[in-house]
This record gives sequence, structure tokens and C-alpha cells, in this order.
Amino acid sequence: MRILQSILRISGARACLLASALTLAGCASSSSSGIELSVSRGDATGAYAGTYAGTISLTSTADVVALGSATDQRIESVSVSVTHDGLVFLSVRGVTISGVVDNVGNWGLQASIDDLRSLLSETNISRLNDAGCSLGAKAARIQGVITPPDMAANVSGTLKCKRAEVTVATLTTAGTLTASR
Repeated sequence: MRILQSILRISGARACLLASALTLAGCASSSSSGIELSVSRGDATGAYAGTYAGTISLTSTADVVALGSATDQRIESVSVSVTHDGLVFLSVRGVTISGVVDNVGNWGLQASIDDLRSLLSETNISRLNDAGCSLGAKAARIQGVITPPDMAANVSGTLKCKRAEVTVATLTTAGTLTASR
């Protein structure tokens, strides 16, 4: 009888340890977007260099398990600086996001939730943060073409936030950017 009690006590301790390990693993979170740029930095981009002014229009939908779905639609003024050596700097409400332009005028960048904060509601940012989404993870791709004196781009992306490999939140973005110098 004592041997059986000792075995049960050891098994109980192992069960407690296993439950603790599973709880910690269940709290781990990750974010993935799968957005990639198809543009590489050019070295002869002088024809596209300059400062462009325009607007970005973004529709974003945050879908969080147990909280539901909410959509934001925003339009903001933007400034886009293009350098002679293949760099692009998009500024929206005090946030600057860097990207690249190639030698034929294709340009693009990747933006995080933090980068796009002015285009998302505080409610959706809070919900995504509570769900364990990394606010620094790339959530959208802004990619298009410069045809001086104009530039345009499409905005797209899906960020999936997971806990224990189960998707608990998704942010989907779509929109456009247009600007002229």
C-alpha cells in the first residue's frame, strides 16, 4: 500500500509539472504575415528622385476570436521621399517607413501595425495587442510604380496572430496610395 501511495505521489508531481509546461506553451504567441516585396533596391534611380505628396487610403479589418470583427476605413495625407540611390521614405502622421525603388520605377515597403497606427482605431490596436499580436510585425505591403511626376501603389496584407499554433486574431489590410511631385 505504501509503495502504491509513493508511486501516486510521484505521478501527481509529474502531472503537475506537465500541466505547468503545457500552460506555458499555450501562452506562447507568434505573428506571421507572409508579405514579401518583389522589388529590389536600385542604384540608378535619379529619374524618380524627389518628394511626392498625396494620400493613403486604408481599409483594415481586425478579427479577434471571442471579440468579433471590426473594420476601419481611413484616409491620411502622406509625403514620399525618393532618393537617387534607391531608397524610399514614406511619412504619415509623424511616422516614417523606409523602402526601396528599383531602376525602372517599381517601389515598395513593408509596414507594421505600429507604422500604420494612425490608420487603425485604438480599439483594434488594443484588441490585436491583447490577442498577442506583435505590433512590430510586418502587417502590410505597400508596392507600386513611379511614373514621374506621379506615383501609385496598392496596400495589401494579412497578419495572423497565433497562440499554441491556433490563430486567435487576423488583421487584413487593403488600400491605395497616390502622390505627385
